[in-house]
Amino acid sequence: MKTYSPKKYRFYWWASISLRGLVYLLRHWLLVLIAALMISPVGPHLLVWYNYRDYGAYKGMNECLYLGGGGLVEMNDGDICPVIVMLDRRTE
Repeated sequence: MKTYSPKKYRFYWWASISLRGLVYLLRHWLLVLIAALMISPVGPHLLVWYNYRDYGAYKGMNECLYLGGGGLVEMNDGDICPVIVMLDRRTE
């Protein structure tokens, strides 16, 4: 014969697990942010290298090389090379 053992009824166990998971993610928000920037196709890229071309009276930038979440990206955008730019990797 089986002895009596009281059962604990946990009506909101899924809510408890969800909230604990949310608290864990909020505690590690920096890692979540870095992972989101690596996964996202749109993100910030930092200027690593650029090349000047001499047009006589002035020099214009061309061949800008940026480092972002997907690696190195080369961009030719006329005479300007911003230090930080938002690039979309889906259009390459």
